[in-house]
Amino acid sequence: MSYRVKIGRHNEVELPDTLCQELGVKIGDIMVFEASPDSQALTITKHNDQTLTDDQIAAARNLSRIIPYPLEHE
Repeated sequence: MSYRVKIGRHNEVELPDTLCQELGVKIGDIMVFEASPDSQALTITKHNDQTLTDDQIAAARNLSRIIPYPLEHE
């Protein structure tokens, strides 16, 4: 399964509600982001430890927490 989404002006990745429901992710989930070395693809998977603090997420460098983003202010 793969999806194509645009990376926003501030490096945000928009995950529409329908896509989140299909993938089983929600606000607050921690995701792993891996760039493919041979293409522009970005693989995103749910991290196996959902108890990390924001400092631990920042230290890992390829983790991010799903947060709401007010797109209407773009």
